[in-house]
Amino acid sequence: MQKKVLGAAMAGHIVESFDFVIYGYSATILARNFFPGADPAVGILSTLAIYGIAFVVRPLGAAVFGSMGDRAGRRAALCTVVLIMAVSTAAIGILPTYGSLGIAAPVLLLLCRLAQGMSIGAEYTSAASYVMEQAPPQRRARWISAVGSATFIGSALAVFLLLGLQLSSSAAYESWTWRVPFLVGGVMALIGLYLRLRLEESRTFTALAERGETTTTPVRDSVRNWRVFLLLLAVFSLLAVVVQNFLGYLPTYLTVTAGLTPVTVLVASGIALVLCTGLSLLTGVLADRFGRKPVLVAGVVVAVLGSVPAYVIATGGSLVTTVLAEVLLVLPAALVGMTATVIAVELVPPRIRATSTALTYNLGYAVFGGTAPLVGALLTAQFGRLAPGTYLTVVAALALIVVIFALPETRHSSDDPHKEETWHAGHREGPDRGRVPQARG
Repeated sequence: MQKKVLGAAMAGHIVESFDFVIYGYSATILARNFFPGADPAVGILSTLAIYGIAFVVRPLGAAVFGSMGDRAGRRAALCTVVLIMAVSTAAIGILPTYGSLGIAAPVLLLLCRLAQGMSIGAEYTSAASYVMEQAPPQRRARWISAVGSATFIGSALAVFLLLGLQLSSSAAYESWTWRVPFLVGGVMALIGLYLRLRLEESRTFTALAERGETTTTPVRDSVRNWRVFLLLLAVFSLLAVVVQNFLGYLPTYLTVTAGLTPVTVLVASGIALVLCTGLSLLTGVLADRFGRKPVLVAGVVVAVLGSVPAYVIATGGSLVTTVLAEVLLVLPAALVGMTATVIAVELVPPRIRATSTALTYNLGYAVFGGTAPLVGALLTAQFGRLAPGTYLTVVAALALIVVIFALPETRHSSDDPHKEETWHAGHREGPDRGRVPQARG
């Protein structure tokens, strides 16, 4: 069962990260194809703005498809979002350019990105929720971290595909083969749909449905559970800044600001992403053994201490310095990403798990993740090369306070569908202090 569950859950998330990395790494060529060529800087900023706008609709997708997961089942939501993802991704690969369609070209690009944003709004957290409800309690973090590692697997696949296309013929890539990755992403999403159609519904949701304990108002119930909602929002906001600064803005920074060739950037990114995939799996093992919170704190500390040095090293101009810079940025991405997701799905009550985690995750990404590339570009232009690293440091330092003083340990939380999980961190004494206590729902 483990291979079947993890394979189907990871498939959609691999496609999600694949699509977003393809767009982020293709920002300069998309700018040339979908915007007027009079001012290249305006074209790049416009392309990054569309990258960010797709994040704005993610909370709407979270509300719609997260609610579907809590009302109709996790499987229904997982299948629906990956189907939308397949169509919208493949569509980008066949869009006419600005030269042939004029202003309608960037409008169609925007519509495709909005559809991607809607579908992705419930992809990752729905997959994590489903896996959490199927996993053995003592191995939850490992299973969920496998799903989280799909972020870096999909990103690495995207990087290596782009690298292969550029090495085979840079002229062809500039002309038309840049479309190939988007078409490949559409096919990958259809494979994910096939795998998910073969899944059974999760045990936890089945038990809730059989007893008539599913909610009809998951969005309202999620907001009413406001303490947990705000806590998860803070943690996911940090995650959004760390991950999207690395995946969304760093490629443009290294090419435009540091003056590296696209091939050097792709090679360095591929190495870093492979490393991060392994680190993500290791994070799950550590979180199951030592607890979620210590590993999360370690990740945030690395973000505080390593972000500015990473941007200092990134300006070195060689493959070695670029890899070192990216490693400093992927360490917190893996440590924070895996443990934040595990804590989120364990902390939220089962009957609103899909909605509450999707909303907080995507609100954080809409405000801080989607804007990370654009903010990074603006900060660099205004304050210099180290400004993005400083921004990361400040956000991580603020999040560290929240993590240390407000976040409970969730390793021993129960997933009994008869019970509601309520958050009283800091109000328990003794060996169970910091655990998520259980109260009759």
